[in-house]
Amino acid sequence: MLLPTPIGPLWLETTPLGVRRLVPALFPQGREAEGPLAERVAEAVARYFQGERPDFLDLPLDYTGLSPARVAVYEWTRRIPYGKTESYGAVARALGLAPRAVGAALRASPFFLLVPAHRVIHADGRLGGFAGQEGLKAWLLRFEGLHLLPDR
Repeated sequence: MLLPTPIGPLWLETTPLGVRRLVPALFPQGREAEGPLAERVAEAVARYFQGERPDFLDLPLDYTGLSPARVAVYEWTRRIPYGKTESYGAVARALGLAPRAVGAALRASPFFLLVPAHRVIHADGRLGGFAGQEGLKAWLLRFEGLHLLPDR
């Protein structure tokens, strides 16, 4: 299912266990999501872009095939509140991982917005990578009300 958003369409894929993928996409990337969960995700994403600040924690994610460390990063990151950020180092310390492992997990996240990887930045305020879409990361943070330095 393609979900229209102000930043472009998002591709949604679900399984009986939960959301399998929600990623920026221009074209369908697999079997189209349908049913009550797909409708809940579409509604939550729409509310996010209307500024309603959903936390998405009520949406189940399908972690099948992902390592326990990656699941831990995603679950920890899911709890970063709207409009707030945490550093890669803080996430790493909380989970007993290296900051690079946190960055790698977030870069590979198939759960755009649902796992708010855009809220994890460097301790010095630099945004850090976002799978080649750093402008999108900055847009999302500004949308959430954060004031970024001009060179960030």
